[in-house]
Amino acid sequence: MLLAIAGALIFRVPKLATRPLHNDEAVNAVKVAGLWQDGRYVYDPDEYHGPALYYATLPFLWLSAARHPGELDDATLRFAPVAFGVGLIPLLLLFAPGLGRSAVAWAGLFIAVSPAMVFYSRYFIHEMVLVFFTALTLGASWRYWQTRSAGWAVLAGTGMALMYTTKETFVISVAALGLAGIATAWGMMEKPKRVQGLLALWNWRHFALALGAGFMIWLLLFSSFFTNFAGLLDSFRTYLPWLKRAGGQSPHIHPWYFYLHRLAWFHPAKSPVWTEGLILVLAIIGATVSLVGRKSHLHRFLALYTLILTAAYCTISYKTPWCLLNFYYGMILLAGVGAATLVASCRAPAMKMVTIALLLALTLQLSAQTRRANFVYAADPRNPYVYAQTSPELVQLVQRINGIARVAPSGYQTVVKVMATDNDYWPMPWYLQRFQHVDLHDRLPDDPFAPIVLASSKLNARLDDKSDRKWIMAGIFALRPGKFFELYVELELWKKFVATRPPGD
Repeated sequence: MLLAIAGALIFRVPKLATRPLHNDEAVNAVKVAGLWQDGRYVYDPDEYHGPALYYATLPFLWLSAARHPGELDDATLRFAPVAFGVGLIPLLLLFAPGLGRSAVAWAGLFIAVSPAMVFYSRYFIHEMVLVFFTALTLGASWRYWQTRSAGWAVLAGTGMALMYTTKETFVISVAALGLAGIATAWGMMEKPKRVQGLLALWNWRHFALALGAGFMIWLLLFSSFFTNFAGLLDSFRTYLPWLKRAGGQSPHIHPWYFYLHRLAWFHPAKSPVWTEGLILVLAIIGATVSLVGRKSHLHRFLALYTLILTAAYCTISYKTPWCLLNFYYGMILLAGVGAATLVASCRAPAMKMVTIALLLALTLQLSAQTRRANFVYAADPRNPYVYAQTSPELVQLVQRINGIARVAPSGYQTVVKVMATDNDYWPMPWYLQRFQHVDLHDRLPDDPFAPIVLASSKLNARLDDKSDRKWIMAGIFALRPGKFFELYVELELWKKFVATRPPGD
């Protein structure tokens, strides 16, 4: 387990700023920067997600050398999901008595090197935090099932509340947990006494303790520590807009196999093959022996939970690739069971060693894909986990704008106008944090001119022509696939900038 944690850190920590922030990451960055600087956060039920990610990120911002948002780098923002991604491995110890130490060790290894798990552990979004708290809830719930201890009940209630305060989609995982739990308990009881048996398992005192712990988490985080009590009602109102998106009113509508395609076999043109087939095959083996073999109740529960959750996410029309982490965690646990089963089925020591060596060799192949996904193809659309990713050209654009500001008479007080239809200019506002006067527009305004102007190519701004060449187009840059921005600079300011550049630059 310690080796798995070390491997997880090796893949997750280096070069966290390899790719620029995705637009979702930038929106989260603005949210957490407001909390960090002003000490205030207001939950928005119509967009974004819950507060847990922002509060969990605060310690990393406090420990950083940054003193204002303009000094924050991309790596600092991503340390929180890194911590939660690595934290999934020690949480596996909660399952060790039920799944077996060998299965848990294999699962830890797969979490450490899985391309999907690593990629989204380096992503400043809510998903890895949600998976961590889901794992905590599952582990604590099972420990409570075994011990009937009030402490485990409180921890399970706390974990579920933290799921709630992380992302609205927690209800899908909770529904799968409930259905799988009832089905498992139902199957282990004698037919004439199943209802009475289920009722006998219920402990009102422990339920009240779990509910009380969860209530305090919900109250503290959604009220922003008693500064925004409207957030408590908003935590329920949020399901109205999200149900519309799940039903199909969203640009993120994809076929049912969207997730499995990325995990099983993804091979775009002029791209290497991407596959986490090792984990999928081992998960099928693990699910099979869990459901039909002589395994524990925990094995059967995890198999049912993962099947139900996978089916739910595949059925929902709204899909973004990071959502697969929720059911993929269950698959990895089952893959650990599958790997341990294969090794245990080998009676001869030599055969056992060959099986272990083969599994480790295939795991190395996963590691090679992880290195490729996170350091070579980190922002490339041929990567199965890259989705509407910000182009690295944005970094060049920001560098150029900062260079212009350094020679401008007003410095970072220089007015910058940014314009794009439907406010489709993120993550640009985050990268312009140093500028004191950034005007954002969802169309071409009546007066589009400013010392520095960024205009979506779709607006056909032609500010150089309209200004009789008093403004110059200083370049066109990709924001993300299919979206480009034109940089216009006041001519005299551009001349000053060019004069400061080294010859041939």
